[in-house]
Amino acid sequence: MSDKSFWFLENKDLDDLFSQTKMNGGTQINNIVNFKKGDYVYMPEDSSDKIFFIISGKIKIGSYRENDKEVAHTILQKGDVFGELAMIGETSRKDFAQAIEDSEIIPIKLEEVKKQMKNHSGLSILIMKMMGARVHEMEQRLESLVFKDSRTRIIEFIILSLEKSGQRMGYEWVLRNFITHQDIANITATSRQTVTMVLNELKNENIIHFDRKRLLIRDLDRLKAEIK
Repeated sequence: MSDKSFWFLENKDLDDLFSQTKMNGGTQINNIVNFKKGDYVYMPEDSSDKIFFIISGKIKIGSYRENDKEVAHTILQKGDVFGELAMIGETSRKDFAQAIEDSEIIPIKLEEVKKQMKNHSGLSILIMKMMGARVHEMEQRLESLVFKDSRTRIIEFIILSLEKSGQRMGYEWVLRNFITHQDIANITATSRQTVTMVLNELKNENIIHFDRKRLLIRDLDRLKAEIK
């Protein structure tokens, strides 16, 4: 992902875009569906007939290996879009999408998205930038996997998460409802033990502090300086 959510690339608020974008016949696109923490939006093999816009909450995109081990690919949040492979010919899901906190989602049928892209330039631009940002993210992750060590990958993930959803508190930054060590490990292609070790080292150096509910960055400059 880029360091800003797709919805704000044109300084356009998500709710504002939907309030101005109407279905054929004048019906607004505002069919918000609520998902509780742990609920699945879709599972592997489900039909790829919709794309999804996140109004609030966080969604984990992942897959299952042959031994049914879960592998997290990315964590999405307000302003992000997922299920977009339907736009380029995917007919059934290869991954899953799961709410990792209570979330509000707008699902839109693929055929309706294509219609609205013709009628609303804002939505069309959003989809195109979404595709470009997703490709850029994949390129960055591949480069990180090839050229950077596990510690650097973990720290870069924290900084990227901070840029996307961190909140400033005086001289510090906070990430609320931060994801599990195992999910960080899956996303950064490391192990849970390595993630725990790196976070504990940063905590002992008073660069960060964390508990089950949040991760606090006490010295962002020092954290960035840890990247090799």
